[in-house]
Amino acid sequence: MTKNNFYVITGGPGGGKTSLLENLASKGYKFIPETARQIIRNRLSVGLAPRPDPLRFAQEIFRTDCHNFDKHSDYSSLLFFDRSFVDSAWQLFCSNQDEYNKIKDTYLKSRYNNKVFITPPWKEIYQNDSERDQTYEESIVVYERLRQWYLKHAYEIIVLPKDTIENRVKFILSQLLI
Repeated sequence: MTKNNFYVITGGPGGGKTSLLENLASKGYKFIPETARQIIRNRLSVGLAPRPDPLRFAQEIFRTDCHNFDKHSDYSSLLFFDRSFVDSAWQLFCSNQDEYNKIKDTYLKSRYNNKVFITPPWKEIYQNDSERDQTYEESIVVYERLRQWYLKHAYEIIVLPKDTIENRVKFILSQLLI
């Protein structure tokens, strides 16, 4: 199943994804927040370490991302995703090849719109917070690996310009089939 109305905004940590999505929401567009941040926030709220071991973390993110896709499968308006199960499948692939092999055929059958927006590393806006503990240098690596991963899975990558939030949102909207 391909959901052409489902658009992914991905990229390394600190590239401005959430700010873009919040701006889109202020214009009436719906979005699904980043799963990893929700998991980290929940864990911190009960006194746990931000992340469980990498495999368990990837599995939990992947399950939730798939649930978010399936839960909204009847939704016919534009829907944006702050990352996707393609991202979390990459995390599974990096954590444990056997676990990745168990899910690869499942997630490849469902697809988001072929256009995937990616935020490039941008040192001037990068900052850590209670849920983001990666360094800027790590964000560069994540960006490049995700870019290659989406290309490998036949998605068209659209790199967002380093510009104001408003201009980035205008750029995104200009690329949509609406």
